[in-house]
Amino acid sequence: MLTLALLGTAACGKKGGDPQTSSSANTVLTTGPSASTDPSALPSGSATAAPKPSATGGGDKPVSFPTSAKDYGLATLAAWASGSKSRLDLYANQAAVAQFMGHGKPNSQWTNLNCEAQGGTHTACNYRNAHGDDARLAMENTELGHPTATTDVFINRTQYGLTADQYVSDFIAAWQDRNKQRMTRYSTSSIASAFLGKTAPTGSQVQSPTKSGSNWIVQVTGLPLGSGNWTFTVSASKLGGGNAITAGKAD
Repeated sequence: MLTLALLGTAACGKKGGDPQTSSSANTVLTTGPSASTDPSALPSGSATAAPKPSATGGGDKPVSFPTSAKDYGLATLAAWASGSKSRLDLYANQAAVAQFMGHGKPNSQWTNLNCEAQGGTHTACNYRNAHGDDARLAMENTELGHPTATTDVFINRTQYGLTADQYVSDFIAAWQDRNKQRMTRYSTSSIASAFLGKTAPTGSQVQSPTKSGSNWIVQVTGLPLGSGNWTFTVSASKLGGGNAITAGKAD
């Protein structure tokens, strides 16, 4: 009887007494390193997973590598226009990157003009943007769809002359190239369209400008002789920037 009474007393103590020290399903063990522990604090030989690099080129936009030369060139030009060298590094080798970086940051609205085979191993594509900048990119065919396929670059950016005669000479050159975007940057859309509706001379002789109020008047003779004569009005205050040619007419 005494033995049974003692057993009963022990059973009652488990129900209403202090929490037991034996492990239960809710026990939390804190003796090991947590998930945020510095890897240098782990025991020697412990394996830690290295983080995978994300292909974002230093920004939040995901990177894709087109399989066609036309689209790969457009992606390369977009990387250049973004101003992010780390992103450009993904599309072009270092020689090509150096060529890009020497030309500043361009307008980003590029259009493909054409593409052609180059040497059997590359494809060269020509592009033009809304400011009349021209770019020719060569892509290595076997690297399309992968990083750094662009291997060579030629850039011809729109420049704004500081003198009236140079400004008009550049307009004539753009006319000969049928670069409407550049012609429009030098003048206006209506002036560019009017000249593009006519045949450009194969050469030209630009006369020294004469001052007329706040403008310069520039006479141009087409070559060979008989190709045409034109008179341009150039705003003196706009030289060095866009839209300095305010009028142009055939004589």
